[in-house]
Amino acid sequence: MSELVVHLGRPEDLLAVDPAGLLDDDLGRTIPGAEELFETMLARRRPRRGLDRVVLTLPAGAAGDDSGAVAARLTAGLRRWCLRRLEAVARDAGLQRRLGVAALRPGIPLFGVGLLFSTDFLAPDVPEFFQNVLGNGVFLVIAWIGLWYPLDTLFFARLPLKRQRRVLTALMAMPVEVRARPSTERVVASDASGDAG
Repeated sequence: MSELVVHLGRPEDLLAVDPAGLLDDDLGRTIPGAEELFETMLARRRPRRGLDRVVLTLPAGAAGDDSGAVAARLTAGLRRWCLRRLEAVARDAGLQRRLGVAALRPGIPLFGVGLLFSTDFLAPDVPEFFQNVLGNGVFLVIAWIGLWYPLDTLFFARLPLKRQRRVLTALMAMPVEVRARPSTERVVASDASGDAG
């Protein structure tokens, strides 16, 4: 089982950070820990549900007297963060679909007009120069452009959103462990790709 380790300065750093903390604290963060986990998993080839574990480290004493309650609070917070992000991804996917369908309205007539003119310029009585430039060139490209954007929006532009949904679902299902670390331990960023080389 591999571990996705995020070093937090305080429990709140999982969901919100103050970048001005970098002025006084070597362990200050610029992005929340949940965002770091999400980006780390996106950088991997494939999210591995059931094969990974989230490990959140806190300086000794940052968890207070009841480390179990802090662990439960962080776990619940991470799950809620994932749910809100899933809702945002669903809204974005719906928007992409609506944009693609709306782009078909001008795209289909443009495709028809471009194809019609392209066919007209490919008639045998049209000089070969105009057949090549207009029939096989300009109007064919216009027809192609008429459908390219709507189809790209409907099928390909949504692929990153589908990947985000898979990653967030896997992140929600991962077990979370909270560990104390010595406050003197230096935290070094590691390669987030998940590749072994």
